[in-house]
Amino acid sequence: MRVILVDDEPIALEVLKIMLSPYEDMEIAGIYTDPLEALKSIDETKPEVVFLDIEMGSMSGLELASVFLNNQSNLEIVFVTAYSQYAIDAFELNAIDYLQKPVQENRMKKTIERLRNKIRTPAPATKAKLSLRCFGDLQILDSFNKPLTWRTQKAKELFVYLWYKGDAVSKDLIMDDIFPDKNLEKAGTLLHTTVYQLRKNLEKLGYSKGIEYSNDSYLLNVPIKSDNSELNFILQGKDYGEEDIDKILKIYNGDFLEKEEYLWAMGKRQEYSQQISELLERYAAKCLRQDEFPQTIKPLLEKLLKLDPYNENTAKMKIIYYGKTGNRTELERFYRAFEKILLEDLDICPEEATTALYRKYMRK
Repeated sequence: MRVILVDDEPIALEVLKIMLSPYEDMEIAGIYTDPLEALKSIDETKPEVVFLDIEMGSMSGLELASVFLNNQSNLEIVFVTAYSQYAIDAFELNAIDYLQKPVQENRMKKTIERLRNKIRTPAPATKAKLSLRCFGDLQILDSFNKPLTWRTQKAKELFVYLWYKGDAVSKDLIMDDIFPDKNLEKAGTLLHTTVYQLRKNLEKLGYSKGIEYSNDSYLLNVPIKSDNSELNFILQGKDYGEEDIDKILKIYNGDFLEKEEYLWAMGKRQEYSQQISELLERYAAKCLRQDEFPQTIKPLLEKLLKLDPYNENTAKMKIIYYGKTGNRTELERFYRAFEKILLEDLDICPEEATTALYRKYMRK
């Protein structure tokens, strides 16, 4: 594999060159004391790996690594430094290794093995889209519709969070949302560990750069097909036909991330619930006014009552539906069940208008 070495100390470069010489598959394509020269020569050297010092005069190794990765995203970075305090920063750039000077032979050997395993192991030929279903039970599926496995629940939550945000998210905001009960230092450590676990998950699926980091922010770089996107596309319309309502009912089979205790999702969950309820209510009211009874009307009313089982307006629409379709048996059964749930749960009776509407259709 093609390697370049960058360090502003010539002696350090010579030592590194000697340490790499026993490894025949390490082809040193360039050696630089000036980081800017290394950057200018990247098209000529075409490196697969950069061994890079961090503290250099004209440009820090961390800055240089970011520029390298922006030009060549599949480049592997190995930091070689006399200081340990940069380990977290190196980790955030997804460096494959972090060597501390003076580098020991056994430690270099481990680095070379990591590089061989990473570079010589071919990624999957195709990177099929993952599927995410976020209404009702959360499901994250691979291209074979098999659920992904997660080392920790926080890795799963971070994946869903970055997908939901859809853009680069600052470290501070992620720590506030994902680790709200931890102090800053503990939250930072947990975030780095969780990002590492998530990256490993995505690498197994062929996404070696599935999590990108720049400007103190993280971005999920994985194609995902979601029921959320499909629903949002439908909701952008202004007029809804029976086909649209049928799709909404099939997609919205539960609240947004209903069973996940994600505090950051609560606002969106309430927003979807209100938006869907209002849309379905308007459609149902329109159908009943025009004495139209499409196949979707009954499951639509049942969905509304599931979202809010105590809603008197929905109860009235269901009474009208059963009354206008002449189904007195179902009308009576529904009214008695509604009456019972109000009494048992809220210790109240149906509104007079609801009861009067029920009696009107029962007399017909």
